[in-house]
Amino acid sequence: MRASIRKQLFSLFMPILLVLLGTSSLLSYSFISQFSSDLFDRNLLNSADSISGRVRLRSGKIVADLPPAAQAILKNDNSEKFFYRVLDSSGRKVSGDNGLPVPSPDLQLDSAKISTTAISGERVRLTETKTPVDGSEGEYAIVQFAQTMNGRKQFQDKIFLSVFFPQALLVIVGLFAAWYGVSKILTPLKSLQMQLAKRSPSDLSPLADEQTPAEVYPLVTAINQLLEQSKEAIKTHQRFIANAAHQLRTPLAGLKTYSSIGIQMIDAEELRHIVKELDSGIDRSTRMVSQLPALARTEIGERPMIRTSTPVNLNDLLQAVLSENAHESMRRNLELNFEPLDRPAILHGDPTGLQHLVSNLIENAMLYTPEEGKISITLDKHESNLIFAVTDNGPGIPEPERQKVFERFYRINGTKGQGSGLGLAIVREVALAHGAVIEIENPPSGQGTTVRVVFPLSSHA
Repeated sequence: MRASIRKQLFSLFMPILLVLLGTSSLLSYSFISQFSSDLFDRNLLNSADSISGRVRLRSGKIVADLPPAAQAILKNDNSEKFFYRVLDSSGRKVSGDNGLPVPSPDLQLDSAKISTTAISGERVRLTETKTPVDGSEGEYAIVQFAQTMNGRKQFQDKIFLSVFFPQALLVIVGLFAAWYGVSKILTPLKSLQMQLAKRSPSDLSPLADEQTPAEVYPLVTAINQLLEQSKEAIKTHQRFIANAAHQLRTPLAGLKTYSSIGIQMIDAEELRHIVKELDSGIDRSTRMVSQLPALARTEIGERPMIRTSTPVNLNDLLQAVLSENAHESMRRNLELNFEPLDRPAILHGDPTGLQHLVSNLIENAMLYTPEEGKISITLDKHESNLIFAVTDNGPGIPEPERQKVFERFYRINGTKGQGSGLGLAIVREVALAHGAVIEIENPPSGQGTTVRVVFPLSSHA
């Protein structure tokens, strides 16, 4: 199952947004709790101060003048329970409720202390104040005022929910926006998909890119480049097939002609001549057919540069190719001289392509060198170049023809050899793939041809 961009974005963003929501909620709840606690504690202190203000000294006794109306004002919240008590300096209750805890022993004058405790099984917030009594010397009273925490909790929850729900809504809207945004962003890709789906296999025209966003434009450019390369590859295939068919048609027509004539021949000598021509035509066709796959491989997919690089020792490669051609050279009494490099001639490239290059140059020299001729093969390293050269004493290549011989199926007029016209075309393609340069010149003797392939330092070690 293919991965979905939407699902991947949701997998990425949802945990992040949920973590942010959780963290924000915790921080909000902490701030709200602190805020509400401070607010309710201030109200608690104000209530305690109101009671302290009603403490008097009468007839030598401390009294708390707290009428029912004042108590009703203090206890105006029906959702809460309130408790208060006033004690004199000896700890005797002057006024208030029973059940409040014993006052803290470390109370200071005019200093309030707030704590959380329990009264009758209910959690309360308790404030205790040690206050001097007006009109007396050294006398003080302790005022305790407590309030249950239900209203405080309800207030915190309301504030928290008023903050949490908008944040949760933002997360939901954010996820929806991400979903919708991905759909909008993927619209150009959907358009590209529709463009490609509507095309026939032969339609390799570029994709329209006028409305393509900047982020998708490199993809469209790469697809258009691929389409252009495919178009060129198809044209190359078509040219290759057309040229191959044309070149194969000629020897096959000749073979058919000779075979038709041979059927009518009675004279053994004339028949022998016909068979010889048939054999020559078959050899030429066989060589051409064997060269076609090599040309197709070097021409389609291997240029402009090879994709994989393997170290190849040209000394060993040349020895192997010369061994393969040893029988033909002895049959034609050709002298093959090889001067290897005095150290490994390592070239990084495509081993198969390099073998085609070496084989075709040597076989081409043998093909056009007369019997008892001489062929010299050399390897040399000069400055930043590795140089491979083949020199023969055949008829040579006229200077105006030296560039044409690298064209496919091209053969010099009047050539007596049995070549297919593909060997040097393969050599050129392999050389280009390795960044090498091919040179054709006359040898020092002035007779024959020297073909030199110069590999740059960047393509060998």
